[in-house]
Amino acid sequence: MLKLTAYVSGKVQMAGYRSKVVTIARVFGLKGYVMNLMNLPDSRVKIVAEGHKADLERFLEAARIKNTLIDVEEIKAEFSEANGSYEEFFKIAGEGETDARLDQAAEYLKELISAVKEGFRDNGSKLDGISFSLKEISGKQDQIIEEIDDAREDIVSEVSGMRSDLKIRTDERLQRIESDVTEIKARMRP
Repeated sequence: MLKLTAYVSGKVQMAGYRSKVVTIARVFGLKGYVMNLMNLPDSRVKIVAEGHKADLERFLEAARIKNTLIDVEEIKAEFSEANGSYEEFFKIAGEGETDARLDQAAEYLKELISAVKEGFRDNGSKLDGISFSLKEISGKQDQIIEEIDDAREDIVSEVSGMRSDLKIRTDERLQRIESDVTEIKARMRP
């Protein structure tokens, strides 16, 4: 069993990072704690965890969280011998911290609600525009189908006329050929 002491820096304050670390540590069966170091100038988070080396290493990788709110930039870690001081993994909160975090959460919630409302307003007008465009396309489609039908009728009429003309010309040529063959035969007879 080893003890991991890690200092995490980046966007890890007031973003839910410590709660995620608690969840991850418990999944790996680790014991220890996570706490803010808000009195330091860089506002790092300190993690102390005890467990098997492989679990601690996987835990360190999982603790490198990057998402919308959390952005871990660096984790400085060192290992030492465990002393078995902890019964579970927990979060240490500072005085007054809950109130400040609830206020911050309320601000985030207000921003989210506002963004969602604006998004639905924008989507409503966009849907109206799409509906209008679809109606225009539908009207144009009917017009195009009508034009295609007219063109088809013209083409069928033209082809019929060409077939009729071709038949007449072919019949005339056949009659001339038959006449020429009859004349040639008559000349060949003695």
